[in-house]
Amino acid sequence: MSGPVCITGATGFVGSHVVEAFLAAGIPVRAAVRSPDDEEKTAHLKAMAERHGTDLTFHEANLREPGSFDEAVAGCEGVIHVAAVARLAAPNPQAQIVDPSIEGAKNVLSAATKAGVRRVILTSSIAAIGSYRASQDRPLTEADWNDVATLETDPYGFAKTSAERLAWAQSEEAPWDLVVLNPVLVLGPVFNKRQTRASPSVLRAVLGNAFPALPKMCFGLVDVRDVATAHLEAYRRPEATGRHLLFAGNRWLHEIGAELRAAYPKRRIRTRRLPNVFTRLSAAFDNRIDAKVLNDTLDRVPHYDGGHAPSALGFTYRDVGETVRDTAKSMIEQGFV
Repeated sequence: MSGPVCITGATGFVGSHVVEAFLAAGIPVRAAVRSPDDEEKTAHLKAMAERHGTDLTFHEANLREPGSFDEAVAGCEGVIHVAAVARLAAPNPQAQIVDPSIEGAKNVLSAATKAGVRRVILTSSIAAIGSYRASQDRPLTEADWNDVATLETDPYGFAKTSAERLAWAQSEEAPWDLVVLNPVLVLGPVFNKRQTRASPSVLRAVLGNAFPALPKMCFGLVDVRDVATAHLEAYRRPEATGRHLLFAGNRWLHEIGAELRAAYPKRRIRTRRLPNVFTRLSAAFDNRIDAKVLNDTLDRVPHYDGGHAPSALGFTYRDVGETVRDTAKSMIEQGFV
């Protein structure tokens, strides 16, 4: 596949790295974004295109607007649908989390069908596979689905599961085939300050001592550069099929704090663990902490089997410690913390 691809959510944290992977491979990219004229959001992508010498164009599109992706996708060989609402909770979860996810998937897939593309790569999530609680008995795999998520208990998981099931249902009669990637929490180098508000915000909070002590939370992690490579290989390998759970390893927050403290001793990064009772109490006053998320994650180690993706897509996970250090380095060197 040497023709152009449309990448949605191209200015976001994961989307930016996916764009770079495709440009580096010499594949022209059509970036579908909400604000193509916003230099603050697009400058790093333009620099990538110049560095790699690969064509990059920008196209205005909105997840909630039917037909808005048609122009960006027309003439493309494939679509990489990365754009998503990355909120675990909201005052109106139906309108702010679920509807954009499902309507966005419908609009992007409709454009793919109209354009007759060959392949669609969907960035889903571990949230569509299962919760921390579900992973306690055995490691979750690509065969699992988060069918217990509801709008009330887990709107983000419900949205990701619903959007992915929609994509699989449409793929049965579509002219394109579908490959899905389900990453855990994604860390790695950021390109601008806006991206520190995405999944790397967890690490930014540790670096900035945002908490008096660190909640007893453990995260499954994967490097954004490996996620980008997985997207590229899922797209260009004809034999790639199905779902791919992306998981490199676990880290407790206090372990992340200890790694960063060792790397940056002058920053006096906290490593103490916050008693659970105070973590739960904080959820009532701190909008960074969601009580429903705490009920699922606090004091639990998630168990996933991420072994299928590297063997199927031909890559090797980066060491989690390297990912943590590189994320911090990018934030510190750019003055974001």
